[in-house]
Amino acid sequence: SRLEQPLLSVLFSESQGALLDETGYTQPALFSVEYALAQLWQSFGVRPGAVLGHSVGEYVAACIAGVLSLEDALGLITTRAQLMQALPGGGAMAAVFAGQERVSGAIAGYEERLSVAAVNAPEEVVLSGEEGALDEVLALLAAEGIESRRLSVSHAFHSPLMEPMLEHFEQAAAEVTHHQPQLEFVSNLTGGPLEGIEPGYWRRHVRGSVRFADGIRALYEQGYRHFVEIGPHPVLSGLATRCLPVGEVSVLPSLRRGRDDWEQVLQTLSALYCAGVSVDWVGFDRDYPRYRTSAPSYPFQRERYWLDAPVRSASPRRADGHPLLGRRQPLAGTDN
Repeated sequence: SRLEQPLLSVLFSESQGALLDETGYTQPALFSVEYALAQLWQSFGVRPGAVLGHSVGEYVAACIAGVLSLEDALGLITTRAQLMQALPGGGAMAAVFAGQERVSGAIAGYEERLSVAAVNAPEEVVLSGEEGALDEVLALLAAEGIESRRLSVSHAFHSPLMEPMLEHFEQAAAEVTHHQPQLEFVSNLTGGPLEGIEPGYWRRHVRGSVRFADGIRALYEQGYRHFVEIGPHPVLSGLATRCLPVGEVSVLPSLRRGRDDWEQVLQTLSALYCAGVSVDWVGFDRDYPRYRTSAPSYPFQRERYWLDAPVRSASPRRADGHPLLGRRQPLAGTDN
């Protein structure tokens, strides 16, 4: 193992859960959860026609597309995380609620200290880099009425602060075997289909911008209408819906924080089935013991289930038709 603590213990042990906040464990944990979810959906017969990742998610996408083996992908993401963990702190990131052109113009002159880390939606761009430079740019944007939100991160990902690790990471990427994609693989770097991949790609991926908005729109333009987010919480689902026409697509989560995992999976599975997605029900039921039994038809046969209640005779009717008239009746609540 390349991790000091076993990943399963970090994921499921309360005593070691704090390690999930460290980049060295966060990225392998995200990869593992996302890969496991992808395999779960495929065991149900829900197989993707195309894959699109977001930063760490692109490694999972590459694995599902057959570009990397599971062993190589997990080793590469672990190396990436450890190299980033070793970098100095002091970086910061923020989501800016404005278009890419406006945000790129705001960081003019700051290019050696700041970068556009991601273009997530038409009006949501992530900036990353030195904290002081980020504060200055956010203040300038705020003066123009442009809102922003600081992100809780350990390092400034996809920024100039990542450059000290690039050479070592490219060497690690050169040691793994890359294959041609076996299904459509949309690139973070271009926002379009990726035909082939080589070690230098992962170096550029660390430093370049994540073009999620372009990627999700590219899939829509190719006719895709149903999207399933693979992750612990549907962060990207909201971004995707802001990139696509309202009412024309379904963007469904795998898990949702604060909700029972199995309940959420079943809700999404039912939504996919109702939308016409083929489900392998045998695969869905494979892990559970089932026993066939014959249910009685209706009406019931062989045995009688009606209750035999005592028969009570009705009071004789008077000639005038009312059974209570002309008779002494006890007063309720008394013995008389």
